[in-house]
Amino acid sequence: MKRKVVYILYWFYLVVMWGVVLCLSLELGFRLILWGANYVYRPLFELQTRKVYGMAPADERGSRLGRKVYDSADWLFSSADKAQVSRDNIDCKEEYLLTLDGIVKAEFETGGQIIYIKGDPILRNYLKSVFQGRRMGYYSPEWDEVITSVKTRVGLPISKRLRFESQFVHYYEVNVEAHSNVITLVAKEVRDNYPYSLCGERSNSDPNSTWLVPFYAYKTNCRPENGIAQYNNYGFRDDDVVVPKPEGVIRIVCVGGSTTEEGNTNSTTYPNIMEKKLRDYFHTDKIDVINAGICGIRSSGEMRRIWDYLELQPDLLLYYNAVNDICYAYFPEWLTLPNHFRKWLKNSSLLNYVFNEKHLPSDDYIIEYFYENIFTHLGAMHCACKSKGVDMAVCSFAYPTLKWYEIVGRLYYDFNLRNVWLAEVRDEALITFRTYVKVIDIYNKELRKFCEEEGIIYIPVAEEFKAGMNHFFDVCHMTPLGLDVKTDIIGSYVARWLESKGLKR
Repeated sequence: MKRKVVYILYWFYLVVMWGVVLCLSLELGFRLILWGANYVYRPLFELQTRKVYGMAPADERGSRLGRKVYDSADWLFSSADKAQVSRDNIDCKEEYLLTLDGIVKAEFETGGQIIYIKGDPILRNYLKSVFQGRRMGYYSPEWDEVITSVKTRVGLPISKRLRFESQFVHYYEVNVEAHSNVITLVAKEVRDNYPYSLCGERSNSDPNSTWLVPFYAYKTNCRPENGIAQYNNYGFRDDDVVVPKPEGVIRIVCVGGSTTEEGNTNSTTYPNIMEKKLRDYFHTDKIDVINAGICGIRSSGEMRRIWDYLELQPDLLLYYNAVNDICYAYFPEWLTLPNHFRKWLKNSSLLNYVFNEKHLPSDDYIIEYFYENIFTHLGAMHCACKSKGVDMAVCSFAYPTLKWYEIVGRLYYDFNLRNVWLAEVRDEALITFRTYVKVIDIYNKELRKFCEEEGIIYIPVAEEFKAGMNHFFDVCHMTPLGLDVKTDIIGSYVARWLESKGLKR
């Protein structure tokens, strides 16, 4: 019996020992593969990135926070008062109307328990996280005083202007009052000095910069010598825009980030290619498609610039974006959430690769997050469009589709994500291309539902765009071949919309 026990223990020891050796060998082998891939592909990543991001100088692309550049841009937000009047009779959800005005409304029980909180997602997310006991990002003693007063009812009422920093600098007029059973908070963004106030005290004296406010607005009439991008009288990468719109012209304004602005020349961006194709298809020069894409802009910025887009008097506002919100705002936030898997995944490259989706919160959480953020901004933009009688179309977001055996492509996009798109959070987690695709798929699926609910035109770009490395520079930007395919997909749906408006071939 004793001999049998020793025999069993011996084999158990061998199995455990060789199991450990096998696991360590797999881990070491996988790390060597990743090291080799990073060494081989990094120069290619940088080359591809330069091709995509050549629209702004490299030193400016390194910062996510705006810097102030004073230039003539009186038209920016010049219609704030008119915008308020034009929204008075819009049939829209209160959440969207509050967001348009940069307002947050909240009610709290004694002790700071939230009864409800709604409005501008930028400030709402911060207040919601703080009152739920999880501080995110920005810290200010002045905000702490307000939060403490809400919880304790001491020092109320409060009425003061407070600064808040996210991607940009925002100022809010904050009013807190105590009632018999609840405490109310109303914060309204101050936009008196827009867009310059978004930069705070930062400034940029470089006269060669194309930016008015980085990742928000370009200078008007900015046409740098030998620059691949030239900016018109409204600060967009296109020909000058005639306002008032000439009689008989149907105008489409394309809104988005660098995935809208991109192209080796102004004439080879997707809005300009689409304009040529639509004019040829309908045999008319009365179709005007404007490229209003801004490199690095997020949905919060696009919502704040909605009246600038509508100043161009479009008949259709066409939206294509998502990656800037997801990679620069949502992933960093999700990676701060409690996650007991992350400490194991951070210590093993192999486990991190196999179980990478464990870095994410649940699918239900992600869906709710989309509705509370980017979909709220889109809903607010749709409200503004309706107030001007403008139709709105939103495209699903495309990404490279790879077959299971395209290992090189997967490694390419893995390292593109960690070296470019998620470089600021790679110490927290190395997100893989597979995980990125999962999030985009959730976004596209819920976007279709959202558009159906809100009466927004939905264009299934991702569903119809199935292509790989020959069509995509990186995880989202396209080669000229890709832009041509993207234009055909979007253009076919825009052509149907034009036909519904009575335009005939």
